[in-house]
Amino acid sequence: MIDHTPGPWRIIDPQEDKLRPYGVQMGKEGGFMVPCYTVEQSKHNARLIAAAPDMFEELQYRYEQNRCGCGHPVCKFCEDDRQTLEVLRKAKGDAG
Repeated sequence: MIDHTPGPWRIIDPQEDKLRPYGVQMGKEGGFMVPCYTVEQSKHNARLIAAAPDMFEELQYRYEQNRCGCGHPVCKFCEDDRQTLEVLRKAKGDAG
């Protein structure tokens, strides 16, 4: 179940939308987020934030399709799976 605002998220460029500062619109009618740093950092942050839903879905798909699951204590692939699952849990708010 996805609890975040569904995509697509898009970057708002003040040169295209004079009513808003550089930031990210979440969903078609969703909220608006302004990354607050320098203008250059805001641009980079906005790109990353706008791509977050796609990256999350892709990471979850790749985890489900490619996890090893052999359970061997020194398996590098199982360790990668554990780390990927940790990132997914963190994104869902389940990390702890």
